[in-house]
Amino acid sequence: MFFLLKSISRYVAPGNLNRRCYARCFSILHGDLRDEHQPRRSNIQIRTNASHPIKLAHMLNPGESPLLDDTIGQLLGKAVAKWPERVCVVSQDIRVTFSELLRRVDMFAAGLKKLGLKKDDRLGIWGPNDLEWYIASLSAMRLGLIVVAINPLYQQNELIYCLQKVKVKAIVSPDSFKTNNYPKMLLAVKEMCPFMEHIIVYSKDHITGIRRFVDVEALPTRKEVDAIAAEQTKISCYDACSIQFSSGSTGQPKATLISHHSAVNNSREAVRRTLEYVDGQICCNVPFFHVFALLMSQLGCLHTGKTLVLEARSFNPIKSLETVVKENCTWMFGTPTMWVNMIDVQQRLQLPIKSLRVGCIGGAPASPELFKRIRKILGVEDVLPLYGLTESTGIIFQAIYGQDTNLSDTTVGYLANHVEAMVVGKNNVPVPFGEPGELWVRGYCNMIGYWEDEENTKKILTQDGWLKSGDQFILEENGYGRIVGRLKDIVIRGGENIFPKEIEDFLLTHPKVMEAQVVGAYDEIYGEEVCACIKLYDGEKVTKEELKEYCRGKIAHFKIPRYVEFIDEYPKTTSGKIQKFQLKEQLESKGVIPMRPKLS
Repeated sequence: MFFLLKSISRYVAPGNLNRRCYARCFSILHGDLRDEHQPRRSNIQIRTNASHPIKLAHMLNPGESPLLDDTIGQLLGKAVAKWPERVCVVSQDIRVTFSELLRRVDMFAAGLKKLGLKKDDRLGIWGPNDLEWYIASLSAMRLGLIVVAINPLYQQNELIYCLQKVKVKAIVSPDSFKTNNYPKMLLAVKEMCPFMEHIIVYSKDHITGIRRFVDVEALPTRKEVDAIAAEQTKISCYDACSIQFSSGSTGQPKATLISHHSAVNNSREAVRRTLEYVDGQICCNVPFFHVFALLMSQLGCLHTGKTLVLEARSFNPIKSLETVVKENCTWMFGTPTMWVNMIDVQQRLQLPIKSLRVGCIGGAPASPELFKRIRKILGVEDVLPLYGLTESTGIIFQAIYGQDTNLSDTTVGYLANHVEAMVVGKNNVPVPFGEPGELWVRGYCNMIGYWEDEENTKKILTQDGWLKSGDQFILEENGYGRIVGRLKDIVIRGGENIFPKEIEDFLLTHPKVMEAQVVGAYDEIYGEEVCACIKLYDGEKVTKEELKEYCRGKIAHFKIPRYVEFIDEYPKTTSGKIQKFQLKEQLESKGVIPMRPKLS
């Protein structure tokens, strides 16, 4: 029977009506017969306590209800029908209701259509957390376009890579953010990206060669705007909705293709463990281009009717806490680094934070001590960790509101609904519960694939649907998981994925650099910092500061190495491959970079 169910899970499309039967069969097989009228939270807790009765670290959580077949556009329509006059977004003191949001979304969608954009075209969004970002994203999805989320801190070469990788037809951005002059940069790259037909900027000023956001909204007639709603049935929930630039152990960032089905359901399952339990407004913090923000913020408010508060265009710990006080926010989302910075601010300012009750933390591993400090200093009752990959649409393990604090502090949560997980060792054979190995996951949440990259897609997705996480992981018999370490070489700094080879390739453009290897160095605040190990040409000399200065303005600031070490030889295997883990150990033993504290 068990092997029959495994076979079904491979071939039955997630979201089919058969899913309910499948989940029921799984429950019968393992004696997990429950009263279907029990509260959902009770069901989750019973499932947590009634573990999978096999010895190997392999389990499936079939969930308590069928998956949705909605698109994101349809989800927005349903939210407006439920909460038309409720405030959906607060951005820089501008308050937009759900009905007002839909009106602007469909106006911009109709404007994009009038510009010639059609289903499956890619719309790039390159900017910080602005209201226009949210409107443009939802507009694209209502029109059947694919949103390409681009880090607003990217410099010109990084931007060109993203645009060329997925052939962005149009791009939306602000006129400026921090030191970036977006119109100037976009006009400069247009010749190298002939497929990019439209540059749309939200600005009061007219700029030659660029369309204003408000002008695109004003393009369509009322009839053309109304037609957007009628076209929602033409978009399938299995169509792609978003491209998130994810990490890889080698090479440039990969373009991860995500469907409406996976985004809608991953966010729905996430809010059922979190947002549904406590009323109040959400202080976002996390950047819109991250999948964290897509699921928990942008879509989370559409599932629950909660108000999304954008405290600033980019994270600022003082503004975040001041916004919590001003708007009486109940919820706060952030990476570990963001929480550390807010703790530091609160210790100095002692703001009257009374409303904040629950926080979600993800994007990088966090220590138990950080959870304790969040509760003590910020007064947060529940700190709920979540774990996932961009390739799994974000969340595959997540805490449950009201669970024991020890579980929150020491695990990344309980296996998500409708997801199958397995931890494998050598030869891809499952290890016993409680033993470390590589985490593999399977289910509706897995990405469609990397954009036009069959080779790398096959490396991470097996033929029978398993997604290889590349993370060393421990799955306990109670359904909770713990991260041991990363098998990939990715450096995660403050929730930002940094790809070593990209920095290595850039450093090699320096005329005095012969070889470059990048590893992650432990950091108490950011989780990790970048350490560059440089081998110079014979007779050449360059200082560490000169090398850092060479990077400034050419790669994003968070990629610039904090540590630079000049070495004569790298540790290598007998076949000549550089062993980065040994390189890192050598640097730690010499005191060049900090050593990660051992857990007691």
